[in-house]
Amino acid sequence: MPESKDILNELMRTGSRKSYEVFFKKYYQDLFLWANSILKDSEAAEDIVQDFFVDFWEKKRFKSVTKNLQSYIFRSVRNSCLNYIKREQKLIHDIDHLEKEEAAPKANANTIENSQLIYSSINELPEKCREVFVLCCVHGYTYNEAAEELGVTINTVRTHMVRAFKFLREKLKSPHLFYLLFFHE
Repeated sequence: MPESKDILNELMRTGSRKSYEVFFKKYYQDLFLWANSILKDSEAAEDIVQDFFVDFWEKKRFKSVTKNLQSYIFRSVRNSCLNYIKREQKLIHDIDHLEKEEAAPKANANTIENSQLIYSSINELPEKCREVFVLCCVHGYTYNEAAEELGVTINTVRTHMVRAFKFLREKLKSPHLFYLLFFHE
């Protein structure tokens, strides 16, 4: 998978649908996981990420990215999530007199920053290693199920998981952040 700067350069150079598809394939899943970690609502997260990609393409937002594409897209999705939370909280406040509803989850800056660091680190894993890690740790597949899904041996899955854990432990440096990979709300 190409690097962020290569994807951005290709988008700016050609603006082609093919370069956009490469961009989409590289970032969709990570942005969805990121949005879902903020909102704790997979449908809303999916809507926000889809809206981001549509807006990014239709309004040629890639032309306004001057430095780091990855930071730009994660920040954009985070801001959309925070705006969504604000709208939800206002809506809840407005109809609170009609019925008691649980307020939308509040996102604090630390949680968002930690989540972005975690998902950025996961995104840096080699493609196959990341696929195995996401299947096992995010989607809850067993090693056997992941091996079957990907058409590889269980030993290959184990090897990828060992490499992923080692990389993430070193990359995240903080035991607290590594712990958050597995025990977040």
